[in-house]
Amino acid sequence: MGMAISPDSSAVGGARIWQQQKSNFSQLSSALKTDNLGAAQQAFKSLSANNPAASDPNSPMGKLGAALRSGNVNEARHAFAAMQASATSQVSSTQGTGHHHGGGMPPASIPTATLPLATSGPVGTNVNTTA
Repeated sequence: MGMAISPDSSAVGGARIWQQQKSNFSQLSSALKTDNLGAAQQAFKSLSANNPAASDPNSPMGKLGAALRSGNVNEARHAFAAMQASATSQVSSTQGTGHHHGGGMPPASIPTATLPLATSGPVGTNVNTTA
């Protein structure tokens, strides 16, 4: 008699959401680099769904949304860079605190482009990396 081990459905769902958000973030980055306002707006819409930071006009994500709504790609690029910098500094400040859940990647090995997805809002805040 063996014991079947099945993946935690919340971990699988969280991983799926994480991958989708990574894709949205990458699409947003590419659209901003190529001055494709429509694609940037669509990627931001997907990225910011259910993220309270998107509605905060003082947050980097809120500033990015405002720039995209106004059609200012240059300002959107600056806000996007600020969003990345903010996420990077938040992750850097958590390093060395001894708060690491075994089995996952240490924060220093997470690609910078994925960081904003895990720093605010309900998406990405509790990803189970040990599943």
